[in-house]
Amino acid sequence: MEILDVMGEEAMETEGSAILAAILNNSLDATDNFTNITFFPYYQHSLYVAVSYILAYSFIFLLCMVGNILVCLIVLENRCMRTVTNLFILNLAVSDLLVGIFCIPTTLVDNLITGT
Repeated sequence: MEILDVMGEEAMETEGSAILAAILNNSLDATDNFTNITFFPYYQHSLYVAVSYILAYSFIFLLCMVGNILVCLIVLENRCMRTVTNLFILNLAVSDLLVGIFCIPTTLVDNLITGT
């Protein structure tokens, strides 16, 4: 812990990257071992909460992809389904696919890192 005290508070408060500190360990046979410790100040959740977030978001992503792809395939494959109302529903399904592809993963990462 002496090395962490020597580093000072300005090194410990560096933003934007993980801080890598080398701590000197003295073993019983008088050899010195260096251990790297990485601090992750931006991760707010425990492992179990992070896993539950990942499982929930994966389930929602899977349902979003399967449901909207099915709507798109049904409207595009059946000629009798191409009415004005169904084309509007197709448009909504395509936009929902794009929201699922771009927003769900980024929201997951934001929730895991910043912990809002």
